[in-house]
Amino acid sequence: MPTNATKFKFSADGETLLTNGANEQSAELWSLTTGKQIYAFPAKSGFALCDVALSADGYLAAALMYSLSAPTLPTKRQVELKVWNLKTKQAQWTSPIQTHAIQTNETPACQIEFSPNSRFLATSISSRSRNPQVGVRIWNARQGTLQQITRSAVTYINRLAFSPDSSVLGFVTGNSQLHLWNLSARKLQAKLQALDGKYVMLILDAIFSPNQQEAIAFTSDGGIFSRLYRWQIKTGKLQSSSELPIDRTDSLLSLSPDAQTYVYGGDVTGYHIGNFQTRNSWDFPQNLSPTSGLTTVVFSPDAQQMAIAQGNQTINILR
Repeated sequence: MPTNATKFKFSADGETLLTNGANEQSAELWSLTTGKQIYAFPAKSGFALCDVALSADGYLAAALMYSLSAPTLPTKRQVELKVWNLKTKQAQWTSPIQTHAIQTNETPACQIEFSPNSRFLATSISSRSRNPQVGVRIWNARQGTLQQITRSAVTYINRLAFSPDSSVLGFVTGNSQLHLWNLSARKLQAKLQALDGKYVMLILDAIFSPNQQEAIAFTSDGGIFSRLYRWQIKTGKLQSSSELPIDRTDSLLSLSPDAQTYVYGGDVTGYHIGNFQTRNSWDFPQNLSPTSGLTTVVFSPDAQQMAIAQGNQTINILR
């Protein structure tokens, strides 16, 4: 697909892909059957789309956008959340987000995810500065009403993931903790940290197991070792940790939603697809092998497809 988008998500049925578009100026919906664009939802004038999401029921598309400029420093960037109806191609609702700490000289770290049951929409927009953030917002996806704020005193959040039953929201914080937020109880259920002895491992990605029993995190010590940690969701108890056969020059690109597969690599050893259970790995097809560390890989919900962006004006789909 001919687009230089930086963020993209699969639909639940794996038939379409939503991207933040060329130069982050529109939410582009693409057909994975034809490779052609179906529709483009334009960003607000003077704004950039920093992340996008599709609801599992195929009804809604959503995007977080932030203002590209402001009159003077340290004026905060304007941030808006917009949701479109995929059937009518019209805006369903829009909400400005007032309480944020993104200055005009900072690049926001944006995260937006629908819950698997399509009822909730979680959003986070933060910076990598040391300023505490307000937390993750949880919205009613259809009506646009703000339901909850996690109120986590963290610097930034770089990953959002719902449990398969939509009861728990997990998010990775800037101090490398995995927080589990219980939506029905409206409180933090657990703070999880990956420890190798006394050393704190960096959490690079996190998912929930399909059986809804475990929270799983891929971690790195920042230079040599990579490990996979599994915690019980209800108790936060560590179930297991295991070292992964990844070269010190490699980095993680993505974990699959079914907790079976991961994609890793680097310019030294090439790029690979690994399997957790068999501990086998396969090289990327030569014509799709990434050529730089700018690569982004996103799995489809059924883990049978990967979207691969390499910063070369193209997104490739690997089945």
